[in-house]
Amino acid sequence: MAKECLQMAQHSDKPNLNAANLAIKLSKIVPYRAEIEWYKACCDEADDQMGYYDSFKLTGASRREGRVNINRHRLAQFWNSVIHMLENNKLPHDFDRRGKWVNASHFYKLLVEPLDIADYYRTGMHRERGHYIEHGRERRYEVFDKWWRERSVPEEENKRSKFASLTQDSCFWARVEEAKEWLDNVRSERDATKRQQLWHKIDNFEAYARQLINNKEVSKDVLAKNSSFSRWMEEWKEMKSQVQQITPLFPGFVDGKVVP
Repeated sequence: MAKECLQMAQHSDKPNLNAANLAIKLSKIVPYRAEIEWYKACCDEADDQMGYYDSFKLTGASRREGRVNINRHRLAQFWNSVIHMLENNKLPHDFDRRGKWVNASHFYKLLVEPLDIADYYRTGMHRERGHYIEHGRERRYEVFDKWWRERSVPEEENKRSKFASLTQDSCFWARVEEAKEWLDNVRSERDATKRQQLWHKIDNFEAYARQLINNKEVSKDVLAKNSSFSRWMEEWKEMKSQVQQITPLFPGFVDGKVVP
C-alpha cells in the first residue's frame, strides 16, 4: 500500500515537473525567436521597402532566409510538443490558462505565422490545396487562438499611440493573398452576379484593413511602400477610379453603384 501511495504521489506531481522542464526548454529556444525578431527588424528597415512578409516570400532561398526557415521549424516542433503533452494529460490541467504560456504562444504566433503564410504561397501550396486560412493553417495556431480568447487577463482599453511591433491579426497576409486573387478575378469576370460578389469581398477586406491601420494594430511592414498590401491598395484604388468613370455609361457594372 505504501508503495502504491508513493507511486500515485509521484504520478500526480509529474505534470508539474513536466511544466518546469518545459519552462527550461522555452528559455533555450529564445535565441531562435530572437534571430527571427532581428530578421524582421532588418527587413522593416531595408532599402527595398518590401517589409517582413514579402522579403521572406520573395528571397526565401538566400542564406539569411535559410537560417530563419530553420528557426521557424525548430519553434514549430517545440510548440507542437507542448500541445501534444497538454492533450495527453502530461501537463497541469490549467497549463493553457497560465499567463506565461498564453503570452509566449501568442507572441510566437504573431511573429512566425506570417512566415508560414509566406512559405505557403511561395511554394505554390495554395494552387494545390487552396488558400491558407481554410486549407493550410497549422492546428497549433488555432489552439493558440483559443488560449488567447479564453485568457483571464482583460484587454487593454487604451488606444495605441504607435503601430504595433507585430500585426495583431496573424493571418493578415493570408487575407491579402486572397484579396489579390479577388482583384485579379474581378477584372476578368463577365458574370454580373459573380462580379458583384467579388467586389463586395474586396470592399469588406479594405474596410477591415483600414480599421486595423486606424487602430494601429498592424506592424509598419504592412504599410511599407513595396509591400504586397500597399501594392494591392494602389491597384484597388486604380480600379475604383476606372469604374467611377465607366459607371455612368454602364450603370449596372458593380451592383448599380460605385463604392466611394
